[in-house]
Amino acid sequence: MLDIINIAIIVLLALAPGLEVRASIPYGVLLGFNPLGVFLLSYIMSCLPSIPIIYLLGWVEENLVPRYDILQKLYNWAIKRVRKKLEEIRRSKYIFLALAAYVAIPLPLTGVWTGSLIAYLLGLDRKKSILAIIMGNIVASTIVLLASLGLLHIAGFL
Repeated sequence: MLDIINIAIIVLLALAPGLEVRASIPYGVLLGFNPLGVFLLSYIMSCLPSIPIIYLLGWVEENLVPRYDILQKLYNWAIKRVRKKLEEIRRSKYIFLALAAYVAIPLPLTGVWTGSLIAYLLGLDRKKSILAIIMGNIVASTIVLLASLGLLHIAGFL
């Protein structure tokens, strides 16, 4: 029963914005779960939000924002402003490589959620963005796994 609860916590950490694999992999490894299993579960779960974020934010923008005054004001103040400033970045021929590199940095708030939001705000090709995000996430997951195993080995847990 305790294993099921801990696996659920690993899944929730992997899905949590800002935490993702950066929290779920160390947590699972520290608990003594199979590192490869923790890696795969965390990686797959943390990749899942990219698809709805990239595909559904457009629907939210078109259907919900116009209905609510406060959302419309926030949208006009923030989103349009950000898009205007990021237009030059969007046209870069290395934008998808940059997106993958951003997601690959294993620091809080540089993961799948933020990468997906950036791709959406920039209006990037959805499929290419998801591929770049998934590739960046595998790099981040690998770095976090290796760091987790190395730190546990140094600390004498393994």
